[in-house]
Amino acid sequence: MKLYKITNFVIVLLVITAIYQTGELWLQGTSGHNFFYSLMDSFTSDQQEADGDVLLATRYAVGEGEGAFSVYYPDEVGNSSMLEVANRVLGEILSQNQVAPQKSVADWKEILSSRCIVMQYDFMIASEEYLENYKELKTNEKLERFDYITIVPAMRNGEESHAYFVNSDTNECVLFSGEAGDASTALYESLQEKNGDMRYISTGQRTSAAVLWRNMFLPQWADLPYAYAPLERTFVFEKDGEASRAVLENTVKNFFHNFSVDWSSRDADGSFVFSDSETVVRYYPDTKVLEYYNYENYTGDIRTGLLEGYQICTNFLKNDNSLKTDIYLADIERTINNEVVYYFDYVVDDLPVNLAQTLRDRIGSPHAIEVTLRNQAVKEYRRYAVNFTKTEEKTEQINVQFIDALDDANKTYKAVVEDKDITDVKNISLGYHVDLTGSMRLKWLVTLYDYTFVVDTDQEKELTDVTTGE
Repeated sequence: MKLYKITNFVIVLLVITAIYQTGELWLQGTSGHNFFYSLMDSFTSDQQEADGDVLLATRYAVGEGEGAFSVYYPDEVGNSSMLEVANRVLGEILSQNQVAPQKSVADWKEILSSRCIVMQYDFMIASEEYLENYKELKTNEKLERFDYITIVPAMRNGEESHAYFVNSDTNECVLFSGEAGDASTALYESLQEKNGDMRYISTGQRTSAAVLWRNMFLPQWADLPYAYAPLERTFVFEKDGEASRAVLENTVKNFFHNFSVDWSSRDADGSFVFSDSETVVRYYPDTKVLEYYNYENYTGDIRTGLLEGYQICTNFLKNDNSLKTDIYLADIERTINNEVVYYFDYVVDDLPVNLAQTLRDRIGSPHAIEVTLRNQAVKEYRRYAVNFTKTEEKTEQINVQFIDALDDANKTYKAVVEDKDITDVKNISLGYHVDLTGSMRLKWLVTLYDYTFVVDTDQEKELTDVTTGE
């Protein structure tokens, strides 16, 4: 690919970051989207109280202070042994904070210069709601919202550990510090880089600021082309190519207190319906969407807290025993009806599965899974009911680095949208791109302003497609 002339300062910073890599980290992972941890009780669709603190994140990065990082996604719904320890360390720091921290400008060079774990969110979180369990926390200047938490644990007991809360939109930061205990030293020892096929660099390591609003860690390869295995997809409620009532019933029964096949029917449009006086579950074979709706939980106006709502979601999700692919938390939205919607997407081998806009339009949702809560209970659950696995053979290749993808998106923006210098690079990420044709290959997603450019990772194919607001 011939490099297009890039004049924008932000893009120049990215070029510099790409050139001045540091560290020798090789890892299996990605800079895609999302990770979370929850202290879970038994799974049920009933209303329940959430217990304990909850640390949730879109994804997390581990670094040893030398400029290279490992990036991870969840290995199961709502759980991670490393984030469990990180949660305890964060609790140690916040519970003993005696000095009111001041709001400052985030210096990512300094933040990432030591061994650390960085929790990234693909959405902003209200600080007051996230920290509501720490009533005695001293703060002079509040950081209203944040999307990064970086924990820098001490190596030995009695030394100081740090937690940085950062708003990447404004680059504002609040630092909390506390004396390290056993959890801090355990976390310090666990933050070890792992060897793998990709190298992750931080766009903030060389420039102080995050540069990219929604993604600070980007993968690179020392040698291209890089061979990889594409995905294959299984429609979980099909048998021999057709929707199976028997397979459906094996999952649907978990959503009812007293399931009976006498409650099932099939509509004229071919959808399967299971219902009783409180609950309706539908499956639409044409779109592969499973839909749960509970009428009992609709009335009332009890507010659901952000963290307790997340736990209720993860508790509920195990009812769907057909869900075999890992998922991550992609977004949280509060509605005008005092409801809160948690969105999840699929992830395979630490790479996110991005649904194409055409596929999202077909299933009627911006994400693969959505869980709607009201009155601290699940009102609605919708899922694109598929599972993804890697194929056995590495039949595809990557020979386009992220800086080339950015350059191609920049060129396309000027050609099809507006001929101007780019001043807003919101995101660059790598993930499996799934569309209506069944293609499931790795592609770059580059967001400039409100336009997302889907850039192929193989130079031999037509590189760029563009959608508005994808």
